[in-house]
Amino acid sequence: MNSGKVISLLCLILFMFSTSGCTASSGFARESDIGTSDNPIDLAFSKDFETASATPELNYLANTYLDAWKSEWDHIFVELMKQYQFQEDKNTVQEYKRSYEGFIEQASELAWIDWSDNSAEPGKDRTVGTGAISASAMEEAVLLRKQVLYLIEKYYSEASDYGEYIYQYEGNGAELNTAN
Repeated sequence: MNSGKVISLLCLILFMFSTSGCTASSGFARESDIGTSDNPIDLAFSKDFETASATPELNYLANTYLDAWKSEWDHIFVELMKQYQFQEDKNTVQEYKRSYEGFIEQASELAWIDWSDNSAEPGKDRTVGTGAISASAMEEAVLLRKQVLYLIEKYYSEASDYGEYIYQYEGNGAELNTAN
C-alpha cells in the first residue's frame, strides 16, 4: 500500500476527531462549534482509533463506526418525526433524510475512487487500493456524525421545545483490544 494513502487515511481519522463543524455548500450543515467530545459513540471508539493499524483492523473499525452512526442517524429521524403531526411536514423531514443520504453516497464513492487506479477506465479491470474500504466507510461515518451532531445542536439544545436528545448507542466501540 502506498505510504501516502496510509498517511491520508490516518489524517482523515485524526481530522474526524478534531473537527466539530461541517462546512457544506449543500445547505445540510453550517459551520458551528458543536462540541462533540461527550457523545457516546466517539467515546466508545476513541481507544480503537488509537490502536487500529493493520488494514483488516481499519476496515473493521471503519465499518463498525459507520454502523453506529447509521443507527444514530436513523434514530434521530425517528425522534424528529415525533415532533410533527402533519404528513406534509413529515414528508419534508423524510426528503431531507433521503437527500442527505444521496450526498453521503456520492462522497463515499469519491473516497473510493481516490483509492482506485485512475489511469484505468472504471469497470471490472480497475484496481483498488487496500484503503478504499475503510476510506469509503469513514467518509460516510464522518458525514453522518457531523449531521447527527448538527441536528442535535439545532433541534435539541437547551432552548428547544423538542426536549433532550437521548442517544440510542450503548455499545463499546469496535472492541479491537478484545479481538486480538
